[in-house]
Amino acid sequence: MLSLFNAILAVIGVLCLAYWCCRMLGKQWGMNPCSGGRGSMKVLSQIQVGQDRRILLLNIGEHNYLVGVSQAGIQLLAEVEGKYETDMPQNAEGVTVPSFQELLEKYKKFRDEKNGVDR
Repeated sequence: MLSLFNAILAVIGVLCLAYWCCRMLGKQWGMNPCSGGRGSMKVLSQIQVGQDRRILLLNIGEHNYLVGVSQAGIQLLAEVEGKYETDMPQNAEGVTVPSFQELLEKYKKFRDEKNGVDR
């Protein structure tokens, strides 16, 4: 009976130690998934374009990217210029920032012109 109790205590101890190590390593390497966008990469906006398919507007450092995400993987669609803020239609200077939907339409138009497709 005592050896069973010791085995249970050992398993609980290993689980607690593993949890503690994961928390410490996650904080050290900045890989905390619950950080709420405090890292260097932020999702500024997203739009669902199909089942299991979405387009994200990401801010990474000083750059903004349109990224397509699906079950097949993640694909860079375009690098976009300008300053974009989450849920803020205007920047600090009062200049209107285009909405994500407008940005997506602009990208579609650019892509179609580049590929010679008429709408």
